[in-house]
Amino acid sequence: MAYRLFFFIFIFITNISFSNIIYDKNGIVISDIEIENYINLYENNTEIRITKNMAIKNIVLMKKTINFLLKNNNKFMLILDQNIKSEFGEQITKNLNLFNFIRFQKIRNEFISEYFQNNFEIKDLELIFSNINNLEIPISKNKCLTIDKIHTFNNEKNFIEGFYNNLKSGQRKIEIIIDNISYEACVNDKLFKNIENLIIQFIESRTEKDFNKFIYSKIN
Repeated sequence: MAYRLFFFIFIFITNISFSNIIYDKNGIVISDIEIENYINLYENNTEIRITKNMAIKNIVLMKKTINFLLKNNNKFMLILDQNIKSEFGEQITKNLNLFNFIRFQKIRNEFISEYFQNNFEIKDLELIFSNINNLEIPISKNKCLTIDKIHTFNNEKNFIEGFYNNLKSGQRKIEIIIDNISYEACVNDKLFKNIENLIIQFIESRTEKDFNKFIYSKIN
């Protein structure tokens, strides 16, 4: 499973002279414009609109984490920044809000990737799918060249097993048996992305305690 950052890359033009300082503590300064920028970035990346208070909490942790790593593990940050510039272009560094957001997401995704590779089990995926009602997916007998019918998947184990195995192997073909007939579930890019986002959110919640312990043990 590839942990991609789904960004709508756009440049926020911020002018500190026209912004209000909302947070100023322990060397961390946050303006109202920065908060709005972060909320928009977070929504574009996760399709979730968070509150201003949550945005402030996230920005504080983000800045503390980056400041700590810049001071105490500069080699790691140099490699990280170079990878980001290779992926998004040198101009990404001109927008510190966006640059720091990507930096932190990359750091956070290390925990997500490790959990997925070593701890994510089929029972986790079953739990995720149990919260999806009436999942309707086209099915086909000829490799999705034509659609035979729309099938409603209600937490069916053979579909979940196929989806799980494909996530682990990095493939997209999901074969299922319905009424003793072999079909392929035709999962389009939009649906796959939605399910992938649910998995990432699930892993984020499972790793949040360890991630915060890792960060706060180093910056407090």
